Amino acid sequence: MQDIPNCKTNTTKGYCLLLAVVLMLMTACFPGQTEKQSTRGKSTEASSRMDTFRLSQLNVPNNVAFGSVLDELDKRDLRNIDRAINVFNACKADSLSRDSMLISFNEYLNAVMEEYYQGKLSGNRPLMDQFESKERSEAKKLTTEMAAHGIILIYRDGDFYLEPNSSFISARLGGILTTSSRNYLQIKTELAKGMFDEKNQPLSVPDSLARQVAIWEDFLVRNPGYVMKEEIQAQYIDVLAAYLSGTEQTPLFDPDTKILNPDFKSSYLHYVESHPARESAQTVKRFYELLSAKGFKYDESVDSFLTEVNFIPTQKLQ
Repeated sequence: MQDIPNCKTNTTKGYCLLLAVVLMLMTACFPGQTEKQSTRGKSTEASSRMDTFRLSQLNVPNNVAFGSVLDELDKRDLRNIDRAINVFNACKADSLSRDSMLISFNEYLNAVMEEYYQGKLSGNRPLMDQFESKERSEAKKLTTEMAAHGIILIYRDGDFYLEPNSSFISARLGGILTTSSRNYLQIKTELAKGMFDEKNQPLSVPDSLARQVAIWEDFLVRNPGYVMKEEIQAQYIDVLAAYLSGTEQTPLFDPDTKILNPDFKSSYLHYVESHPARESAQTVKRFYELLSAKGFKYDESVDSFLTEVNFIPTQKLQ
């Protein structure tokens, strides 16, 4: 629990009083450690509903108060994800605070997933056997349970992977989120589904990367003051860098001939022609011209270009 700041003004006094009320209600919802240990495993469905009800009555005014509530929610209990959502939905915070609260909620959800993975999934051979067997009743049951709390459970190559479900979060919080945050979650949801063309066929790796570059660039330009700007810029830079340098699975140049992958070549041309005013398209155009000058064959100047290019969009969309 974060320290309550000293109360020196009327405004601060009111804020401190509200935090004190939050702490008092939280104490009622979550008894001390000794009591937790003595009653662990004995809680009833009725008491769980009461905790949820009490939490839903907390009208937190800002992200600091919301963070204090999250600090008190046991990360080992998946039901606390739903309780955190209830608190979020009942908040009286302004739009900037709600954007910050979404960051705090995402951090809490990731912490819950990490706690669950370390406590129940990592190295769990019997559970792995369930996911690897033809009879997957227990595996399906667990996957469904996780999904009910906004977590996507994936078993691949002998290990478990947990991912937040952006569609779930959007559905549960959409009514209170700002337009920017709703758009952000919508983008995350669409990207999670994969990239497809007009005929519903999967896009090539280069075209998929190009689509993501355009999506994130649009968002950054239209939401210049968004609280998650730096995180989104990092995603944009990663995708644009991959578009200009290739991926491990789909290299930019043929390993043997050092000739440019034809899928990247055609994708670059299409991107430049489709988005002539876009800043990223200007970068792609300069890169394509460099490749053309080198006969579309690898040259050290390609590496130099990638180290010198400015990946962060700076101009307005036209």
